[in-house]
Amino acid sequence: MKEMNFEEIASMYDPLIKSQIRLYKLTRNFDQYYQAGLLGLWKAYESFNPEKGQFSSNAFLLVRGRILQELRSEARRQERETSQDPHEYGALRTLSFQDHIPLLEDELLNECIMHLTENQKRWVIHRVIHFKSEKEIAQMFHVTIYAVKSWRKAALKKLRSVLNTQ
Repeated sequence: MKEMNFEEIASMYDPLIKSQIRLYKLTRNFDQYYQAGLLGLWKAYESFNPEKGQFSSNAFLLVRGRILQELRSEARRQERETSQDPHEYGALRTLSFQDHIPLLEDELLNECIMHLTENQKRWVIHRVIHFKSEKEIAQMFHVTIYAVKSWRKAALKKLRSVLNTQ
């Protein structure tokens, strides 16, 4: 991908970013979420390693993850602004781990994740979607960092084989 400049990549993956925004009905603050999607695409562009899989798969996960991260940040901002009267604004709350499971109901992502063990799913959701560090994940599940790294290694291996067979 480095043979193409980022403007060409951004133009090529513009439909992906817009489809993710439409999928979650985030058109009200379109520019904000579009910028988040571009940041995810930039991260994918900068960190792409052809030996570790296809660019499109990595771009999809990072664009989606960055848009969802922006959505969570916006929910937290709104919660802080409205926290004076919690009864009136009870619907606005920070999204929890359980709230994100329905957001993963995308055919490709579900198809990929269903091949993973529970611990591998934990790694994908918390590291890729929530951008938590391996140390934070280890603390969350009361395991060692090395255990989380083994989840990552196995998850990436399975995801590569699943994505290469499609």
